[in-house]
Amino acid sequence: MFSLATLPLLASDRGAMWFYEQMDGPGRAIAAILLLCSFIGWGAMIQKWSDIQEIRRRNHAFERRLRDEAAVTALNFPRSAALSPYEFLVAESTTAYQRHRGKMSARQDIALCMGHVENAIQRGISRTQVKYEEKMVLLSSLVSGGPFLGLLGTVWGVMITFGALTDKATISMLAPGVSGALVTTTLGLIVAIPATFGYNYLLTQVKIMTTELENYASSLADRIELELEAEVRRNLESTRAAAPSAAAPAHPAAPAAPSAPAPIPTDTIPGWEDAR
Repeated sequence: MFSLATLPLLASDRGAMWFYEQMDGPGRAIAAILLLCSFIGWGAMIQKWSDIQEIRRRNHAFERRLRDEAAVTALNFPRSAALSPYEFLVAESTTAYQRHRGKMSARQDIALCMGHVENAIQRGISRTQVKYEEKMVLLSSLVSGGPFLGLLGTVWGVMITFGALTDKATISMLAPGVSGALVTTTLGLIVAIPATFGYNYLLTQVKIMTTELENYASSLADRIELELEAEVRRNLESTRAAAPSAAAPAHPAAPAAPSAPAPIPTDTIPGWEDAR
């Protein structure tokens, strides 16, 4: 929790505990708050680092499993399951696809379905980014608020010191203010410095994971579109295969009856004029 440089101060006769005992009530309250902030900051950093490692492990494991799946649109995820971010994107996209299952027979249908699928993926990305950024606001507050709390203790200690300055001022009269200023300044730096390094590192990891998530969402949308095109192609082929069989007659046609000879006009019979 504390650096190795603070160990000699704790072990010496006039170490940190001696300074703390010389402080007044408000100074001790500020020091206690800073100590609590230090514990909270370290706990948040450790927990966030553990969450990032776990999320990344689950994402990569699911991505490897997804390569072996024949069709993404055929997957089904239970609503009660705790899904990884990659699984959540697939679940959102397949839910949007289910509204169009069996209704696509042209390119216009693919465009309509892909519009809904891409909107669902974008909503999933936004929700996942909120999850990625958990605890980052807390660390940012500690980075910016720790030095200010230490400065507050410093100013309070200086005020107490100047208030005790008289012609007959002794070390015991000046010790509370000076001790409070030194202790709170030190604790403010102890809170802010680790939180700054931890925040910058974790923020970089969050940005990397966000970029990976967006790349995965793009490849997921491409794969779903290819599957939709294959589905439309199969539907068109089945429709064309069924068309000739529907046009063919069910029974062979009966032979046509011989037609009667057409009557010959009397005015064209040869020799009619002679016979008359």
